[in-house]
Amino acid sequence: MKYMDFLEELFVVVSLSVMVIINFGNVVSRYFIHASWAFSEELVVILFVYNSFFAASLAWRRNAHLGFTFFTELLNERNRKIALVLSSALTIALMALLLKYGVDMLRSQIMFDQRTPAMGLPEWVAGISVPLGALVIIVRVAHTCWVSLRRSCAG
Repeated sequence: MKYMDFLEELFVVVSLSVMVIINFGNVVSRYFIHASWAFSEELVVILFVYNSFFAASLAWRRNAHLGFTFFTELLNERNRKIALVLSSALTIALMALLLKYGVDMLRSQIMFDQRTPAMGLPEWVAGISVPLGALVIIVRVAHTCWVSLRRSCAG
């Protein structure tokens, strides 16, 4: 999992940096040249979608998602484990649905050879972020739940 951690963090840092550079360059271009970069909005939106999925996975690993810790802190150890398993199972179920419908969307984009308007990229380049992101989150949630349960049983 350390390899996955590194790749997620690297992707989030690089994609955020690229988004900032593109947006800054576009603003400077509009201010001085009075022309915007046609591709910039499209590319930033694509990177943002990828970034959202990978950042959500990282947040789960770090237990950094906003949640109702007030309620879980009131629970005893056994019920906290139940809450962890329940929230993990619900998250995995939701991501499984997203994965299934993301694959359906991806098939459609490939079958109809859909292209992005500004850059002419195949739509699947952006669309694959949905099933890929859902799969990454499923792996992360399952692993984090497993490690947390093992840690609480051992200690």
